[in-house]
Amino acid sequence: MVSLRREVHGANETSQFTCSAESDFSGMEGCVLDIVSKKASVRRSLEGNNVARTIGTSEALAAYKQAVRVWEGEISEAQARKILAKEFEVNNASASDMIRNLAQMLKGELYHRTLNLLTTRIFFDQIGSEFGVSFLLNAIKSTKAHIDYYEALENGGNRPGLKALCAEYERLLPESVYSAEDLFSQSFQKRVDASFQDIPEARQNRLKNASSVPMRRIVKTVAYSRNPDVVAERLYQANGTCDHCKKRAPFTRISGGAYLEVHHIIPLSEGGMDVLENAAALCPNCHREAHFGIHWKAFREQT
Repeated sequence: MVSLRREVHGANETSQFTCSAESDFSGMEGCVLDIVSKKASVRRSLEGNNVARTIGTSEALAAYKQAVRVWEGEISEAQARKILAKEFEVNNASASDMIRNLAQMLKGELYHRTLNLLTTRIFFDQIGSEFGVSFLLNAIKSTKAHIDYYEALENGGNRPGLKALCAEYERLLPESVYSAEDLFSQSFQKRVDASFQDIPEARQNRLKNASSVPMRRIVKTVAYSRNPDVVAERLYQANGTCDHCKKRAPFTRISGGAYLEVHHIIPLSEGGMDVLENAAALCPNCHREAHFGIHWKAFREQT
């Protein structure tokens, strides 16, 4: 008698195929065919819609966007899952977890299904940016409740990464939301003006030694302490001409100089660097189109 044992590892379980056959080859052939058939069945199952897919930056941002649409009543959860599956190959279970967790975060309520650290960080950033500090506080509260829930489970364990992430965002919150926002908004333009008035060589030397990763602050929204030299130098290089449409700036500033706006090609909130290579000087129309137009991707590819 010949025994064959084959293990096929699925997404969440291990299936064992065991069969026996007499020493004659006809029996062996039938056994092997049975194994092949079962293996193909498992493979088809693994290729289905319930296979776990690694959630990276693109998937997390897309899930956030669709989750907000569900939150605002624009589409149903089923429609959001369908979009995520079709465009980003996110399985139904992961899509549902992210969509439902976003709603719980906004309400400051416990969620049960765990998100990875990258997704949680992206959700925190986007919530703070689009909904404000009060909702970011809700998201932190919700995540802390999830940590307590998870650690209380029999097989839960500690969540040091999530704890550190919550602590990081709590440290970013200013003691006075409104005074911090006023100070930040008023000072940045003054720093840009001062940098623009500086000699190009001095500004360019500072840029060579500047950090490419902006320091984050949270005021009413998630804000970034941008390098004023990047803004001033990009405007200086553009010399009044829009990088995208190639037209002259539409008007002159009260303070003098052509009016263009400096746009980050890859947004800082998506990990873009605060460097000249990631900056474009755009006229107001092109800048709005880069953020809200249907052809926004063209700005990332062509600018």
